[in-house]
Amino acid sequence: VVAEQPAVVAALGAGGGISQAVHHDNMSDPLTWQSGDDQRIVPTSATTGWEQVGPSKWRFFLREGVKFHNGEPWNAQAALPSLAILASSENDNPSYGYTGGFTAEAFDEFTLDINCTTPCPIFPNTAFFANFTAPDFLASTTEEERATQNVSFGPYKLVEWDSGVSITQEAYEDYVPAGDHFEFQKPAIRDVKWFFRGEPQVMAAMVKTGEADIAWDVSVDAIDTLDANQIKSGGSAEVFTLDVLSMLHPETSKLKVRQAMAHAINCQEMIDALYGGNSVCRGNIIWPGVIGATESNTAPYSFDPGLSRQLLEEANYDNDTVLRLFSRGTRIPKQVEVLEAVQGYLADVGVNVDVNIVDVQGFLDRRNCRAGQAVADLLSDRGSTHDAADATLEEMQAALAAANERGSTSCPTAELIENEPSNETLDFGRQITYYLNCSKAQSPFCDPSPGGIQEQLAPALSASGDERKQLLEELADFVHEQALWLTPFDLPVIYAVDPKLNWEPRFDRRVRINSMTFSP
Repeated sequence: VVAEQPAVVAALGAGGGISQAVHHDNMSDPLTWQSGDDQRIVPTSATTGWEQVGPSKWRFFLREGVKFHNGEPWNAQAALPSLAILASSENDNPSYGYTGGFTAEAFDEFTLDINCTTPCPIFPNTAFFANFTAPDFLASTTEEERATQNVSFGPYKLVEWDSGVSITQEAYEDYVPAGDHFEFQKPAIRDVKWFFRGEPQVMAAMVKTGEADIAWDVSVDAIDTLDANQIKSGGSAEVFTLDVLSMLHPETSKLKVRQAMAHAINCQEMIDALYGGNSVCRGNIIWPGVIGATESNTAPYSFDPGLSRQLLEEANYDNDTVLRLFSRGTRIPKQVEVLEAVQGYLADVGVNVDVNIVDVQGFLDRRNCRAGQAVADLLSDRGSTHDAADATLEEMQAALAAANERGSTSCPTAELIENEPSNETLDFGRQITYYLNCSKAQSPFCDPSPGGIQEQLAPALSASGDERKQLLEELADFVHEQALWLTPFDLPVIYAVDPKLNWEPRFDRRVRINSMTFSP
């Protein structure tokens, strides 16, 4: 049982947080995988290994004998249509924000070459959302038709999606294991049914009464309702935060306004009251241990409402402004309470916020209408045929100027957007690709000025070793100083589990049902 159903179940579709376990983790197998026991990067049913053959080129060796759920064969040619989608910033695929842009070509029948747009020293570490869809199925269906189907080659097949109620899966009989790795074996549990319940207490009760075998995230409130042997806790590799739109809007584009909001929120009081102190406040969307993070650039902002009021006065803040906050429903436990607390803290210093909790698609529509959309709008107006990822600095500058003049892109967004950035790669490169990048649709920030942040991304992403660490730390310092994210705090995950279910949580929120067994 999870809180909400995925927006889509397509292998190439957006993740959507915990609900991505339904399709990304169980019906699809990606190019690479971060092992749940020690975080090493391992092959999957898609691959047997890889090697770097140039600064911007990786060669992947594909596993033979694999078939998609509909019987189409898996090989290098079959991989290319999916990779063309995953390599684009123009769609809401789950992989681009990790890998960045690339092209793919078949070297031979079972050898695939990835040519990155820029040097990519850690590409295999970023390819664990590079999923695949059967090429003939992909070519013969529309995106809308694919949204409700999954034709990949993961350990489970889709049987039925009763929207809003349940998703039923069955073991894929022709699944090809990846050696003896525990997360890539044929399923011992043959049939799986996913239910969607928004209330953590209801989710926990379903496990308590035997109606469900596992539920997450049930939050700290449910702990007291469960027996000790029914509780497991794990990491999420995520923080909860609010993206602050630092472009387009006349107020949130001001540094002092963003700093004022950061100092207005008592994060520690909030997590003590709502989560029993079972979290850590941050001043960034990464934490120490992630390459790029330091103690100083992740330190939480001090709670100082007096300073907030002073900064707002210095910024000549328009007190009649109402900022729009958009959030998807039940993404994290106590989400409504968190948003109401933030709304209250900001109101206390004179910043009024209108909170909107919408369905997943409505949320994605708002989130994906930012910097990259501004660039796409300009390219469309000019009749250009290339996508935003290939835009020049001049095009990005013109796009930002045009969008700022209009006060929006071609579609509505919001000044504050709920977000749970994940750091599975343990590298800040994933975040700068998504959120400091003018070409990315959901980026709330864009600096295409000569020598600005946009020009600093490629050198940081192509570097390795100490140089990569230094460049990513400088970018993380910038994020902290600019207060680009509001009230980040870590997200633990609490699982309610049948004691007979043999399984241990990962460091992130990914769950593979085929790694589970039941005791007699």
